[in-house]
Amino acid sequence: MIKKWKLAVGGLAAFFLSIALGAGAYYLAHPYFFKSAVNNEVPEQEQEEEVVEDPAEDAPGYYFAGWKDKARGRALAVVIDNVKAARPQTGLEDADVVVEVPVEGGITRFLALICCDNLDLVGPVRSARSYFVDLAEEYKAILVHAGGSPDSLQQLAARKLEHLDEITGGGQVAGAFWRAPDRSKPHNLYTSTDTLRRTAKKLQMNTTTLPPQRKLLAADAEIEGEPVENVHIMFPQKSSMVRFAFDQKKGVFARYITDQDQPHLNAEGEQLLVANVLIQFADSRVIDGDGRLKIALTGEGDALIFRGGKVLKGRWQKTAGELTKFTDRNGKEVSLLEGPTWLVIVPKGVKVEY
Repeated sequence: MIKKWKLAVGGLAAFFLSIALGAGAYYLAHPYFFKSAVNNEVPEQEQEEEVVEDPAEDAPGYYFAGWKDKARGRALAVVIDNVKAARPQTGLEDADVVVEVPVEGGITRFLALICCDNLDLVGPVRSARSYFVDLAEEYKAILVHAGGSPDSLQQLAARKLEHLDEITGGGQVAGAFWRAPDRSKPHNLYTSTDTLRRTAKKLQMNTTTLPPQRKLLAADAEIEGEPVENVHIMFPQKSSMVRFAFDQKKGVFARYITDQDQPHLNAEGEQLLVANVLIQFADSRVIDGDGRLKIALTGEGDALIFRGGKVLKGRWQKTAGELTKFTDRNGKEVSLLEGPTWLVIVPKGVKVEY
């Protein structure tokens, strides 16, 4: 994703001068292409492996795929755009968990939780809402965003939560982001996980606390539930309506944008595939003249759990600051398949068909 340029020059002084002037002007006009030299070149002595907090030996399982064989550390919770102008996004395909939540206007926005991989490009990054703050806190993650609603910024300040805000974080934080010249604002703000983690370290943030864990389903365990081929989520804005279709050969759910029934692709042209789809039904209400929402993510409610081509009707329960618990109708905690997980927060009244 990062473009590096090499210029071969001759021996004539005039030629050198023209190249120097041209390069300087190009750098000023297109800092995105020089992001590598500015932000990503780190001396070897700074790239030491961190000592992180190991999960307890009796921990129930690994929620984030790859913990056993990849670098571990605190998760990054990146707010990512989901309007038509922001597609295709970058980074959703490599996120360990993606939470999809409604925002104003009937559209949705993503919170990509990235724990295990180093991604050269993530975005487009957008502004936070109060429930993104709650979700980042739930996953013990550093929230990454570009501004936010008034209540979300008040929450961050009141709780003294660590976050990286491109707009209000100052020059050092702003330097961790850049604009792609081939897209229009505000749908062109990008970052990388390496840049974010190095910035967090420089600001002396905690970068080692691991995210909370869930139970993993054993490889030979039977998956409970009724067979299902498709699940349709009818968000109010047509461009945000989605379908997850089970791929029998791959054993995963493929994501589609249903207003034109097109595969939801990443920037490389690959369809987004997920192992688990969790639907959490929640109360919501409009709180201001701009249509911003208050979504109740604490308490309890109904849930649908999709795994391995089956759906299980269940419940969710959450107390403030703790990981949301998903159970079957008998109160038994549900185990998940290893792999990417999508949690979709669905306001009550939004139709879900399967």
